Amino acid sequence: MSDAAKLFAEGLLMGLAPDESVAFLRRCEEKTYQDGTRLFMEQTEASKLYLILKGCIELHFEMPQRENADTVIASRKSGDAVGWSAIVPPHEYRLSGYCKGKTTLLEIDRDTLEVMFETNYHFAYVFMRNIAVLTGERLHQVQDKLAKVLADEAVSGW
Repeated sequence: MSDAAKLFAEGLLMGLAPDESVAFLRRCEEKTYQDGTRLFMEQTEASKLYLILKGCIELHFEMPQRENADTVIASRKSGDAVGWSAIVPPHEYRLSGYCKGKTTLLEIDRDTLEVMFETNYHFAYVFMRNIAVLTGERLHQVQDKLAKVLADEAVSGW
């Protein structure tokens, strides 16, 4: 099993047969980005899924807000995947993604994934199940962040 397969075995690739994981990873392209690089912008077409090999991606909510407001919703690290909107209609990123520090990723485009789904239903089912788990976890994290913001506002009277 490759290092990448091991890194994502408990997340995005969980439950896939070894040959399915290998086939998926072979279709990914490895790229390295510098600190501050914007990978994608919310409300734009979601065309790629990103798997973090090294580094970090911060997910921002780009809202018109008060100056110096923290718009970081979550940070993702090695072994995480971001950009699930690339495979879930309406294929629009919900947040913006920025590299924090030098970041190495595996990237795969939506068209390639769709071909894989159409040719291997087991792969498609397991992969989408894992995406559903990932999105559920992210929803809970956003709810926690919202609860904290509302609690802070209630305490400060703002």
